[in-house]
Amino acid sequence: MKRKGHISSAVATPENFERGFRGYSANKYGRHDIDRFAENLEQNLAELLRAYATCSYRTSGYEPKEVFKPKHRIVHKSKVRDHVIQWSAMLPVERWLMDTFHHRSPACVPGRGTHFFVRQEMEELRRCSQDEVYYFVQLDVHHYFENIDHTIMKERIRSKIKDPVHLHFLDEFIDSFSSGLVLGVKLSQILSGMYLAPFDRLAIRCFGLSDDIDKLRYWQGRYVSDCLLTCRTEEQAAELSKGVDYLNRKFEGYVREGLRHYSRFADNIVIKHRDKTFLHLMVELSVLILARDYHLQINRSWNVRPMWTGNDLCGYVFYHDRLMLRKRNKKALCRQVARLRKKGYSERDIRLKCASRVGFASHADTRNLLKSLNMEKRLGKVIKNRRKKAPFEGMTPEQKRSIEDIVCYPDGNENEKLILLLDYRIDDSVIEKNDDGSPRQRIAIRYKVIDHVDNPESESPAYVWKDGEYYSFSGSKVMIDQATEDFSTADLPTVTVIKEFINKQRKKFYKFT
Repeated sequence: MKRKGHISSAVATPENFERGFRGYSANKYGRHDIDRFAENLEQNLAELLRAYATCSYRTSGYEPKEVFKPKHRIVHKSKVRDHVIQWSAMLPVERWLMDTFHHRSPACVPGRGTHFFVRQEMEELRRCSQDEVYYFVQLDVHHYFENIDHTIMKERIRSKIKDPVHLHFLDEFIDSFSSGLVLGVKLSQILSGMYLAPFDRLAIRCFGLSDDIDKLRYWQGRYVSDCLLTCRTEEQAAELSKGVDYLNRKFEGYVREGLRHYSRFADNIVIKHRDKTFLHLMVELSVLILARDYHLQINRSWNVRPMWTGNDLCGYVFYHDRLMLRKRNKKALCRQVARLRKKGYSERDIRLKCASRVGFASHADTRNLLKSLNMEKRLGKVIKNRRKKAPFEGMTPEQKRSIEDIVCYPDGNENEKLILLLDYRIDDSVIEKNDDGSPRQRIAIRYKVIDHVDNPESESPAYVWKDGEYYSFSGSKVMIDQATEDFSTADLPTVTVIKEFINKQRKKFYKFT
């Protein structure tokens, strides 16, 4: 892949820095440090833009914080200005860099988090026969972020990027933390994915053994001798009785095939294979190459085990035919439910307080567990069932769409979000309530969505609408006030756009425009 240049010209624009602030501050309004930064937003963004363009930016000091859950570690907090400039610097190249990651290493990629990896692993196990992936090994890199080598990291960046201004910014960020990369920063996540991306591809090709005949012969001899030394069963003895040539051909076939069942999630490497001896050799190669070329160590707790014993990873235990919840997560859920019941909480309040743990557990095969805890009837399903009544006559619940699907955001194109408003009604919400317990008002709208616009530049453009009608709900007070005071059903049907705005208090709201 060619190196990318001319990045700084796309980064150093007011629009890009505004997108960077909006991306970082999304769902964080109300935090004092963000509000203070937003009070003088234009000037602050202009200063950051100028510092980036002139290569004069220096990362602020980090504030360490000690955390104990889920395990003891020290994280470091950055200032808002550092987060904003890092977001802005990566927005133009983020997707391009992430496209260089191997698809079997989805960590740090938006939309490909823990549950994406879990689904990927389970699909592979259910697709393959038990003999094909009978053994597995899980390798855990020791303190991955802390041990990322600065020199190697800079070389990896220069293999992808050649813009001098952008390289200066990334180098300054890397050197701002004395040991490895700081944990908990967006830029660190992207760089950590880049760091081991070449290792992923090398491991899948069995570390290039087929490209070097001397290496192939050495590890081939190791394979034969290890098979002789580890022979314990009649099946293994029958394999040995076929001769050394047979074992050599078998090893060469494994190398040509490659590690088809390799995957990595952040610092957890998982390799599955049918041959235990071959898997031990691949682990030995992995440890050697990670130590030599990446200056990383593997925790000594690894072991090659049969897949039927279960692979404990990402909070779940993986088997060929089922996905179970990790024991300590199951015990934490049971203890929390028991503690809340002892305090006298109602079943609805218990579901609310345990929603995150129940949601995490629901991705595994935990139906009996949730049923025994009386958690099977999740709050989300209750809400969904309540909403299954269409607000307009002749419409069905299948015609419902989320209001977010038709909202035009500040950087969006209004012509792509046009709707033909056919009808609306205002009533009480069955879910949302005010502080005094009374139901909040909501607006239900019935509409068609735009297909395309003919002659958009003319005074009377022709709107072509897609077939089918939809309805959506919103609790926006501004939209309700507009429908109550500014227009009525006599003005319908009419062409409009529901647009998102941000007020002086940095709160978002929707409005008909």
